[in-house]
Amino acid sequence: MKKKFVAVALAMTMLLTACGGGGGGAKTAEKDKDTLVIAQASDAESMDPTIQNSIYAENIIKQIYDPLVVRKPDGTMENRLAESIEQPDDVTYVIKLKEGVKFSNGEDFTSEDVAYTLNRVAQSDAYGYIFGQIDPNSYDTSDPHVIKFKLKAPDATFKAALSHPAASMVDKATTEKDPEALGTNPVGTGPFKLDDWKKLDNTALSYNENYWGEKPAFTKMVFRIIPEDANRVIELDSGQADIAMEVAPNDASKVEENEDLALYTKLDNSVHFIGLTVDRGIFKDPKAREAMTYALDMQAIIDAVYMGHGKIATGPVNPNIPYSVSDSIKPEKRDIEKAKALLKESGVKEGDTIKLYVHDQQDRKDMATIIQSQLAEVGLKVEINAMEWNAYMSALGKADHEHDMFIMSWSPSIVDPHYPLYATYATAKKGVGPNFMFYGNPELDALIEKGLRAPENERAAVYKEAQELVVKEHPAIFALYGEQIIGAQKYIKNFEPDPCGSNEFYHITFE
Repeated sequence: MKKKFVAVALAMTMLLTACGGGGGGAKTAEKDKDTLVIAQASDAESMDPTIQNSIYAENIIKQIYDPLVVRKPDGTMENRLAESIEQPDDVTYVIKLKEGVKFSNGEDFTSEDVAYTLNRVAQSDAYGYIFGQIDPNSYDTSDPHVIKFKLKAPDATFKAALSHPAASMVDKATTEKDPEALGTNPVGTGPFKLDDWKKLDNTALSYNENYWGEKPAFTKMVFRIIPEDANRVIELDSGQADIAMEVAPNDASKVEENEDLALYTKLDNSVHFIGLTVDRGIFKDPKAREAMTYALDMQAIIDAVYMGHGKIATGPVNPNIPYSVSDSIKPEKRDIEKAKALLKESGVKEGDTIKLYVHDQQDRKDMATIIQSQLAEVGLKVEINAMEWNAYMSALGKADHEHDMFIMSWSPSIVDPHYPLYATYATAKKGVGPNFMFYGNPELDALIEKGLRAPENERAAVYKEAQELVVKEHPAIFALYGEQIIGAQKYIKNFEPDPCGSNEFYHITFE
């Protein structure tokens, strides 16, 4: 889960240079170029796969760690540390591992490491809901190159779940000695290892000499944290960055017009939404939440902020994901008088104040400003609180939280409807991103569980009912299905943006 909790966010450090339009200073790569520099908006919260929960952290850990399987940007699944995966029955897994794989510290990768990793992630707060269904007493590691285990119940999504970055393989011996060390001193089997991490500034990686796979075209990778959208483009334009993540829609033309740069766009798996806090305050009443669907002109907001990028959202599951019914749901038209009537019925008084929390990236702040203006037309005041990503996430998850609304996006790292529904709306995820609405409904919980266990031919009907229930209860106002907008130097080749929002950059070559 961008995922893609899909929460969405950005980053920091900057160069105060003038941003030129059509040929601004990016230089063609030299043949001996040996460092890839990526400008992204926010920093990782941790290098520990079981603790991180953002695309910013995933962008880094995907270079350091390997999972058993991966989902490629085109949606196909590919074995990574797994040589083969067999399922003798609907709850048993037999996974043969690649031989000759070592961790960056030189330790051999074995079935003991797999059992340890899966057991560890199963016990984690953030990802236990995915992996906690493994029977911890079922692991068989008698063969160092084969791992066997059983699930407690059938799970239609489990093989795909093994591709989740949280299930990246860690070294049992090292992690057991100091379970918290991975947060700042990661040990993985991936092509890169951590050299230096200056928080909120930059992260430097270097080639892992023990890497089992094909050597990348470069031996150093640097992630520079640049929160301001315009400054990431300036870094790209000046040649100080090879790739600029999350280019703002109003900056996309600057990249396109520069003959030395290339613009990558791709509809992703995210849902951008405005969460409404249901456990306290104004939006505890369902009528007040329904009022927001009439008070806000979401199309106008999207047109103004995203300038034609992305797609207006109508439901909780992105259309890229199987069993989404979003394309069949029509958004409500703005109706100020109906919004006022619903607010009055719910006991909301004219002049009441809503606390709106946002991440301090520009498009989020722009959205908040328009929301503030539109809600003023129905008699509500909006107090905007914009903050740095990690502070934002911390504030939203507090038991004594004060926000009434927040703006976020979330993209599932596992492309299945179970994950956006469970992570965002399940009772068990109250107060855990992205369910900062503190929403839960036993009826929805039952549908989510039924869809997870049901045979494939029954899942569509279950998930249709689940999505319609979320739409009916209005814990969130859906904004848009997002689009990746990434700028890069023209000499960057073999790069395909991943619709989950985070990427393996080590396949890139320079020409």
